[in-house]
Amino acid sequence: MNIKRRDFIKGCATACVLMVPGTASAATRLNNNEASIRDADSRIEKSIKAGFGGGFSVRAHGRSNGLTYAEIEHVGNRYTVVSADLVDWKIMSSA
Repeated sequence: MNIKRRDFIKGCATACVLMVPGTASAATRLNNNEASIRDADSRIEKSIKAGFGGGFSVRAHGRSNGLTYAEIEHVGNRYTVVSADLVDWKIMSSA
């Protein structure tokens, strides 16, 4: 195998150029995923504020079996609430 230094450098440069589109698309998918998570967070927070009032803050939320669960707080009182459609919220427990 008789390869010259110049040929090796050209091969490395070509490989780097070919990898750039794949790297760029992976970064785009990551940014789109983060944006969709932020959108879901804001929709849940807006829904809870519409259902309970503006003084409530969302501490945590998650989805399971088609239901959205959230832990909310108002003036030091904490509640666990659940909704199937982000419109009708039901209080499951309070602490």
